[in-house]
Formats: sequence, structure tokens, C-alpha cells
Amino acid sequence: MDNLLQEIGKRIRKKRNGLGISREKFSEVVGITPHFLAQIECGKKGMSTHTLYKICFGLHASADYILMGREEKNDTSGLDAILENVDPEYLPYIEGVVKSLVLVLSRKK
Repeated sequence: MDNLLQEIGKRIRKKRNGLGISREKFSEVVGITPHFLAQIECGKKGMSTHTLYKICFGLHASADYILMGREEKNDTSGLDAILENVDPEYLPYIEGVVKSLVLVLSRKK
């Protein structure tokens, strides 16, 4: 097995699990079989650029992260994915809580 493919697969699985998405559900989103997704995540198979694009889009992750492991500074894609499921009427309250938390954390430096 190719070590590079294994690392790419680990990052995909980590992101998918972090978002709480099952392999079966995510494979539907990406348009591939669960078996093929499992092979990608285990580093046994590579993927086309088209599949990579759909994986990045579905995980709210950059190709830079998936391919190279480089995370953007202050990457908020995980928060974006969580907030997609929140009723819009609650977003101002969440924004206030986050602002307060950031203010408290910035004072601890």
C-alpha cells in the first residue's frame, strides 16, 4: 500500500468522523459506493480529481488539507458544517456566545 494514499485516507476518515457522517451517508453525498470510500480511507485506492472535488466539498475541507495535511489557520469548516443544521432564528444567539467565548479566551493570552 502506498503511504501517501494511507495518509490521504486517514485525513478523509478523520474529517468525516469529526462531522459525524457515516461512511454510507457520505458515499451517497460523494456519489461513490461505500466499499470504494472504504478503500480510499484505508489507502488501498486512489481517486479521480472529480471524486476528490466532491469529497472536499462534502467535508468542507480544502484539497490542500486532504492531499497535503495542511490546515488553514483558523479553519472554521467544522463550525460551518455544524451551523448548517441550526434553525436560522438561533444563529444570533450562537454568534453572541461565540463572541463572548473568543473575548474570554483572548484575555487569557
